[in-house]
Amino acid sequence: MKEKIFEAFKALGFKLEDLDGTAYGFHYEGRSLLLLPNEDDEFLNIALPCVLEKDDVDEETFTEAMEKLNSTLRYVKAYKAFGGITLFYERELSGDEDLKEVIRRMVYHLEAGHFFLHHRLLGSNGDGDSGSEGGSDPDVSEVIDSNDEETA
Repeated sequence: MKEKIFEAFKALGFKLEDLDGTAYGFHYEGRSLLLLPNEDDEFLNIALPCVLEKDDVDEETFTEAMEKLNSTLRYVKAYKAFGGITLFYERELSGDEDLKEVIRRMVYHLEAGHFFLHHRLLGSNGDGDSGSEGGSDPDVSEVIDSNDEETA
């Protein structure tokens, strides 16, 4: 299964960089993401690290943001890792799904989680500018409100 996953990433144009055998890094739209290998090949894990650094906000805002992300987003979960809030998406694989579509959807949901955090919860565009709404950002309401044809 691991080889199929690597092939799907390559077919999508992602270049996986081995990070000391603990993870594989790749870039999408200027952001660094991680493919986290699992001993059990039946799960695919992708993370968007440090979407909010702990030092950038006070403790209360940090905790509230993490709780709101976890209670609002369906597939993406926020954890304290890598010095801030890191978004994770884990999906069980059955072996017969289109891995390119699964990966595409997972990356989209992680990006939507980042957008939700910075535009809706913190009121900025993620680059420090307050209140700016980018036209190319994902439609978060799709991610939050729809099941998006996903089944575990």
